[in-house]
This record gives sequence, structure tokens and C-alpha cells, in this order.
Amino acid sequence: MSLLSRTEHSLPSSWYYDTAHYARELDAVWYSDWVCVGRLEEIPRAGDFFVAGIGNQRLIVTRNAEGLLRVFHNTCRHRGSVLCTEDRGRFRNGRIICPYHTWTYTLDGDLAATPSRLPIADFRDADYSLYRVHADTWGGYIFVNLSHTTETSLADFLGSEARLLQRWPLAQMKSVQQDRRTLACNWKVFWENYSECYHCPRVHPELCKLVPLYQQAVLSYTDTPDWQPQQPGDDGRPRVAPGLRTWTMDGQSTLPVLPGLSESDIASGVCFASFTASMFVVAHPDYVRSVRVLPRGPESTELVVDWLLLPDTANAGEFARLFAVGRLLLEQDGRVCELNQQGLKSRRHEHGILVPQEYALWDFHQWLKAKLNSDRTDVPGRSINKGDACL
Repeated sequence: MSLLSRTEHSLPSSWYYDTAHYARELDAVWYSDWVCVGRLEEIPRAGDFFVAGIGNQRLIVTRNAEGLLRVFHNTCRHRGSVLCTEDRGRFRNGRIICPYHTWTYTLDGDLAATPSRLPIADFRDADYSLYRVHADTWGGYIFVNLSHTTETSLADFLGSEARLLQRWPLAQMKSVQQDRRTLACNWKVFWENYSECYHCPRVHPELCKLVPLYQQAVLSYTDTPDWQPQQPGDDGRPRVAPGLRTWTMDGQSTLPVLPGLSESDIASGVCFASFTASMFVVAHPDYVRSVRVLPRGPESTELVVDWLLLPDTANAGEFARLFAVGRLLLEQDGRVCELNQQGLKSRRHEHGILVPQEYALWDFHQWLKAKLNSDRTDVPGRSINKGDACL
């Protein structure tokens, strides 16, 4: 990527609140790409489940008797009733039972019983299994794809961004805290805010003290005109200020460095990986924070934030230090995103403009337009690489 060489228009304002356009985006993006819905640790045993939502679709995420991941639409094959009425729980006796007419399914989704149903010659149990959803995992995270046929594997979708975090032991880490917040803005407003640091000096003064680069309103040292590599292999990614270790309010931590990290990982203090448009991960030498983005309506977005630590280093006394920066950033970003959403309703504002360092927004907009213009809604997705290489 490179800085924009000319002023570019942003997306039409109506795309951020129009109901019909929101439905188009659900089909073109959220119902065709891989989307993160949770972590494996949320279903530790066979029969444990939670219900995940993507747009207006509700999914059952569980494990079968062998402990393998299984995901189904939360819909009975009889007449379409909701199966799970609770957000999470455990299926008794390894059976999924419809609360309406008691049709019963195994943890693999096979129809096992239809109590009180009168017999009929052409009825075959095998024809009425639950609607299966493509599912896979990476780093302990659960991803699903709602397409009928998935031409892109999860590994291909995650692409080079996943390799940025290859030295972090994500699969072995556990979420020690999960926060949820709903913002009154379109999902694109939040993703755009994440994709630029033009707002950082004014909105995030505390963050700018941790990462001095952000005071220059850019994401990478390569975005500054006078940047020169400090040493061989210097890729220009952001670094914490000298003497600081990580993203806490004072830049210090009593937690040990995660095993397997390189000297560069430790010295930089931060590494980003972005998976357009459902999740980004911010990895530090001592902990990891992930943010999942879920559309809840044309002007509503739910954020799910997880803080990850290795089980043997989880120290309750350190938690408040870890949470403080992430929660402050979300509070600050949430406020400006909601202000952005409100202003887009102006009858005079047909679209905005992009400044040079907002190149990631331009790439995101081009990606979205390509998805919407495709003749098919199950075309493979890709991750937008923001250039924060950590290899």
C-alpha cells in the first residue's frame, strides 16, 4: 500500500444507513465470507453450545460426541422453529430437541426422533438433518461461512495477516475477560475508524504517549516523508515509546513475555492482524486483545472484545492494567463513530473525501465495491493487509 496521491471520494452516505443497501451487504459480505463467532474455550465439552448471530441469522455452535466442532442454523427442519432459546448451555443427553413439536437431533445434526408423528411411506429421517454451516478454527477462534458452497478455505481467507501472528500462542491462550458493546453506527464506520490514525492525536492522546508515531496521525513510519530504516529488516511498523513494554496506561507490565516471540516482537510492543471485516487482533509481548465486529442493523454494530492470556500466567491482580487501555480506546472510538453516523444523515452530504494517510479506507472501499458488484454472493473474501508486518 502507499499514500493516496490525490483526493478521493469516500462511499455514498446512504450506504451507511439505507436498509436496502444494508441487506445487499449482508448477502455480499457477511453471508459469503468467513466470520469469527467465538472461541473454542466457550464450548469445552461435547454438547456445550452457544448461539451466535450474523445479521439476522442465528447459529448453534457446539461439539459432537467426539469433541469435533459442529455449527448449525438454529432452525428445526420440521416447520422452522427456533431450537435453542438460551444464548448458551449444554444439550442434555447429547440431543438437540425442538421446543415446539419435540423433533430430536444428534450433536452431528442427524434427525434421531419425531415423537407422535404418524407414519408415511416417503418420509426418510436422513433427508431432514439440521442445516449444517461451514466451520473451521484458527488460533482457538471459531469461524463460520454461511455460503452453500465455500470455494475459499479459512486459511486462504486469513492469508498473510494470520502469518503476522504465527509466533503468538493464540490457540493455547484463554480469554480472561470478554466485553460486549453495541455502537449506534454502521459496521463500516467502525471498520474505517480502525483503519486510520488520522484521528489519533485528537481522540487518543493516551495512546499517542504509548506509540509516539500515532501523534503524527499515521499508522506506519513508512507513511512519514522523512522515514529511514533504523536497522536491516526495519519494516516501519509502529513501536511503543522507548522504555515502554506494552499497551497499559504506563506502558509497563508484571506479566512475563509470551514464549516464542522474536526480539523484534518484544521490542515493538504491538502487532496487528486484520481480517476484513469481522475481526482484528492486537498482539502484545504479554497479552493479546481481539475485537470482533458484528452488524446488528443498518445503524447498529456489536463489538466483542476478548483479552487473552496463557492459563498459567493469568493473574487477577494484573487484569485491570490490561483492560484499561483497550476499554478507553473503545470508549473514545465509540463516541466519534456515533458522531460520524449522525452526521451522515445530512441531506447535503452525499459522500466524504479521503486524505493521503487514509489509503486503507480506499482499499477497503474498493474491496467492498467489488463484493457488491460481483454476480455471485459467495465469492471468496480476502483480508486487507494494513502493512503492519510482524514477520
